Amino acid sequence: MKGERCNLCGQRSGDRFCPTLERWICSACCGKERGRSIRCLPSCPYLVEAEARWRERRSRELLEAWAAWQKANPELPWPYIRALAEVLAAFLHRTFATDAEVEQALSDLDQALSPIVLVSAAPSPLGKTLSSALVPLVREGKVDGEEVRAAARALKNWLSGWRTPGDDRRFVRALLGTFPPLPEERGLIIRP
Repeated sequence: MKGERCNLCGQRSGDRFCPTLERWICSACCGKERGRSIRCLPSCPYLVEAEARWRERRSRELLEAWAAWQKANPELPWPYIRALAEVLAAFLHRTFATDAEVEQALSDLDQALSPIVLVSAAPSPLGKTLSSALVPLVREGKVDGEEVRAAARALKNWLSGWRTPGDDRRFVRALLGTFPPLPEERGLIIRP
């Protein structure tokens, strides 16, 4: 019941009802354990609010870092890097992933677009999804495969240096904040 001690630390007043634990916990424990020891429900209002703040903050960091990266590397295929980031964000709005999984997906895409076929491990789920969306566009001649590969390699290499051990979703949150979900198209339903 609200007003009792936090069910996690036992020190502070439990001012939030945790839908996952079905107990009252303090805001400090909620913030500290959210997504770590507590597997929050996607509908939890505290999770939704915290994710929105994280995404906004990480998006600003990403835009500043990319401006510096672009200034230092003007030769990179920037339109392809940005398009690849948008495609990744669209997938990430529908599925959970960590920065390490995004990095692996970029490696998988690079491998899928390679003119040399190497027998290797199966691609990651995100890598398979990313490749299945982009490889057909390359085969149809709609995008330049070497530019997409260069963008994937550049983004993967940059990401490996930007990731931090303290936040395994830093880049993912930045992408989700930078590229909000597209509004869903509503179909026209005609009834006789």
